[in-house]
Amino acid sequence: MPALDKQDQRVKEANDNGSKAKKSKQNRIYLAVPFEENQKAKELGARWDREASSWYAPSAKVAEKTKQWSVEGKAPAAEETRDPVEEFSDWMRAQGMDLKGQAIMDGRWHRIAIMGEKAKNASYRGHLDAAVPNGMLNNFKATKSEWKFDGVKLSKDEVAKAIEAGKKAQKERADELKQDQEKAAKTAFGIWSNLTKWAEPENCDYLKRKNVLGYGVKLDKDGRMVVPLRDTDLRIHSLQFVGEEKHYLKNGRKEGLFHAIDPKRYLNDKDKPGLGDTIVFAEGYATGASVHKFVRKPTIITFDGGNLVKVAKAMREKFPDITMLFAADDDHHLPLREIPLANMGQEMAREAADAVGGYVVSPPLTKAEKAKGLTDWNDLEKERGTDKAAFQFVMQTRKSLDAEKIKEQELSRSPKKEMSRDLEVA
Repeated sequence: MPALDKQDQRVKEANDNGSKAKKSKQNRIYLAVPFEENQKAKELGARWDREASSWYAPSAKVAEKTKQWSVEGKAPAAEETRDPVEEFSDWMRAQGMDLKGQAIMDGRWHRIAIMGEKAKNASYRGHLDAAVPNGMLNNFKATKSEWKFDGVKLSKDEVAKAIEAGKKAQKERADELKQDQEKAAKTAFGIWSNLTKWAEPENCDYLKRKNVLGYGVKLDKDGRMVVPLRDTDLRIHSLQFVGEEKHYLKNGRKEGLFHAIDPKRYLNDKDKPGLGDTIVFAEGYATGASVHKFVRKPTIITFDGGNLVKVAKAMREKFPDITMLFAADDDHHLPLREIPLANMGQEMAREAADAVGGYVVSPPLTKAEKAKGLTDWNDLEKERGTDKAAFQFVMQTRKSLDAEKIKEQELSRSPKKEMSRDLEVA
């Protein structure tokens, strides 16, 4: 018999190994483990077959320990063994979240950090009481994402019962959330009323570090700046505490709320701001305080990009004729991450501007400034000085206004409108 050359030998070995692996899988003792008992099976030595989506016993010893779940023949249906909590947890990690342990799927929002960052700039919630387990991730520097568990197969009756249970649980959560937020609002008002010191650069490290003044913000006993979160009637609903890190009052509402830098109290009288007047929106306090220093206009702090649209719409309803500028952050580093994220600062500012007929004013950062980690107007002020940064803000505002005028002119000269004019002339 002729000797096999090296290539033929490798092919033969691969075929032999494939046959052995196939035979090994055929002889596996698969286990029908309910997902609530997955951890117990794992501790007893069971292993997970990804291809078959099933647990199995890798040895006779483990088979003996796990015989209460053993089944004959092929692997049991995947829905009997898959764990929605584990899948939701894995999905969040795949979205770049720094999740420690398993996700909490209790229908409530939970704050979480993005991988590689210290601050908790995202939140998630998961539901196990719906027809199909599902969840949502709100990345404050990107967009909202949704997840659904696709491994559950229920009968029509089970689906109907699950939907009813889900609706009931949703209403209970909404009622509970409302009660928690109302309690938090009372707590916030009490804390705010009892704070006696106004925050200033002389007594607040944050203001000194950012080189901005304190506008309507107080100081707590720990030296943190305290910022009130108000609605359009200026009622306080919650508080933000700013020190080395930023924290919000537990259970406090944030959605649709803001802080106004408005020392002349223009916004207190809805008849004051009107045609020809301007207000500016910014995500963070330091950015807003820098911009207010540049233009001396009422400035609205929305606390994050995801809140820009809701606050802007509420302010547009109250002040229909005012010009709105959005001092956008430039999160240029996010699209460059290993798991790329959208430039949230730019996208959210554009979305808000489009929603209310406003104008985006972005900091003109150089490559060198981006390399240093600069992202907003406060960074630019500290880097170039107040006068140069203020000049750039005015120039970028004019650029944005001019671009909008050009856009309007182009729209007015569209083929459809040109045809309409021709018909009018005829």
